[in-house]
Amino acid sequence: MKSILAALLAATISTSAAYAGDIADRAADAEKALQAGDGAGALEKFRGAEEALWQAMPLAVQNVKQVDTASGFGIYSERANHIYKPGEKVVLYMEPVGYGYGSDGLGNSQIALSVDLTVLSDSGEALGTFEKIGSVQVASRSHNRELFFKLDLSLDGLPPGKYKCNFLMHDQNSAKTAPFSTDIEIAS
Repeated sequence: MKSILAALLAATISTSAAYAGDIADRAADAEKALQAGDGAGALEKFRGAEEALWQAMPLAVQNVKQVDTASGFGIYSERANHIYKPGEKVVLYMEPVGYGYGSDGLGNSQIALSVDLTVLSDSGEALGTFEKIGSVQVASRSHNRELFFKLDLSLDGLPPGKYKCNFLMHDQNSAKTAPFSTDIEIAS
């Protein structure tokens, strides 16, 4: 058993080291191209380093915000507080990173993500879990990195009080998942 665990650990470390070497090598090639005056070539080589990094990294969710509106990547109006009237919609803005790419069958790369939600009371009691409450699919000719995910939540029926919303994002193109959370309050 110890030898199997040691082999798995060695494989994990060598895989991470291989990615790190590939990323560093590609970034060094980009720097050489830039020093040679080839800005466009340097950018292309740097994108290769970014692609290697993206494939090696886990799925993560950055910049989770409760918002009034969201219409594009980095284009949102953050909500002044996390207090909602009964029945009022909770709108979340988030920026997933590290997702995989599938195919839409038409020659495009496809990003496909979904989100599950577990609502917890202020005391930590799980009040309910809801699978695939939101999803996004984007088809593109390139591997887009600037993706925003807007999620509209209807939490009708929650009595006044404070709650924690625990989410789990799923990448439909890989086995990657990413947890994230936010707190809300339903006013009396």
